[in-house]
Amino acid sequence: MPAIDSTQALQQWFQRSGVRAPLAACMGPLPQTGASIARWARAEPDPRIQAVQPHPDSYRIALMLKPLESQIWVGERAVWGGVIGAHRFRICPPGTPSRWRQLSGCDIVNLFIPVSTVQALAEHGGLPAGPQLAATLFAPDRLVLDLVGKMLDAPTLAGTLAPQYCDGLVNALLCYLLERYGKTESGGATPAGLGGSRLRALLAFLEAELAREIPIAEMARHCGMSESHFSRAFHAAMGLPPHQYLLKLRLERASQALREGDAPVTQIALDLGFSSPSHFARCFAARYGLPPARYRREQGRGEAPH
Repeated sequence: MPAIDSTQALQQWFQRSGVRAPLAACMGPLPQTGASIARWARAEPDPRIQAVQPHPDSYRIALMLKPLESQIWVGERAVWGGVIGAHRFRICPPGTPSRWRQLSGCDIVNLFIPVSTVQALAEHGGLPAGPQLAATLFAPDRLVLDLVGKMLDAPTLAGTLAPQYCDGLVNALLCYLLERYGKTESGGATPAGLGGSRLRALLAFLEAELAREIPIAEMARHCGMSESHFSRAFHAAMGLPPHQYLLKLRLERASQALREGDAPVTQIALDLGFSSPSHFARCFAARYGLPPARYRREQGRGEAPH
């Protein structure tokens, strides 16, 4: 299978994969990363099963710009049947043989990134040798959408420097994908959720902001995720919904303050963002079985005057 190393090769890949409509955008290979990007759309469904041609020298990132009803097979295994939501993306490793059927209109971006580019960046970051990005099914990710969207707008945003501008965006996207969707030691993909540095950064942010109420929307923005996806991913990663986890953190911090410090109970409640001392007392007793003042006495410390 020819490498995708020219605009003509990119166009031929789409033709061999059953895309008859003209490409709405076609750029590449880029001067530094060698990546290529193309966008195509079709208003009408095409129920024929199409073979997606292999791309042995490149990873392919497929991003849906509008909902698509589709069936997808990898080898002989059905991996998707139904509607793919808008703004969801998929990583297709090199040489992945697949077939698909388009059951609705579509608007799709495909970004081809050479294996050599991915490997060079991974080595620069000290990652293990070998394949770096595993196959994923359609995950929502705002940062991927934003970076790919800027690539599509590059001629307007950067003019004649659009290829260089896109090279920077491809490197930024790759750094993010290697951290969020890289292969695990077992060879599978990192879950398309919270993990690695993103989870560590979020937990540090929550620890630093315990004194105020943090909306789910703000936590989700901090992670570049939708609210619903964030809530599910956080629960999966931490075993608790976000606000229950925050309450747990506050109460653990309160118990430490009661054991090790002399601040009044009222002050501890306010410092940790509880709406009132009585609210704090109820939550604390529910978790530790004792009201805060009694908990402090039984830990061997006397409470300072209010």
